[in-house]
Amino acid sequence: MDNNQSEQFTPRTQLELKLGEQLNALISASHALNVRAAARFDSTLQPAAFLIVRWLLSYGATSATALAEATAMDRSSVSRLVNQLKHLHYVQSETTPEDRRGVRLSLTELGRERTLEALKEKESAFYASISQWDDASLKQFTEMLQHFNNNNLK
Repeated sequence: MDNNQSEQFTPRTQLELKLGEQLNALISASHALNVRAAARFDSTLQPAAFLIVRWLLSYGATSATALAEATAMDRSSVSRLVNQLKHLHYVQSETTPEDRRGVRLSLTELGRERTLEALKEKESAFYASISQWDDASLKQFTEMLQHFNNNNLK
């Protein structure tokens, strides 16, 4: 935003635009790191497959329907990606004990190991960004992000 444009906006609007720029930068950097981590996980798969294994690592076994909802992917895409992940022995399916008709998906040990290895690069990039911050700054940043995420993205 150049000076002529910024003069047209209120101070609050200018702050909101600057916040938007910074959020876009964070999202872009995070996406680039996710793509690199996905390639490190398995370069033969689409990055969306890594989103699935990352979700399973974080939240555990679930149904394909719940996985599709949680990752904002359509059910057919999740099914296709899960089949590829199962074929490569990263994901396994088992009948749910409560309902013999249902199927739960989970990571195999190989899938878990590969996911953790792939995440190391992503985590090291984020940790490098905050390594010089004092504890109070890190705490404030974390609390502000938590407040933002809890109140605005539901």
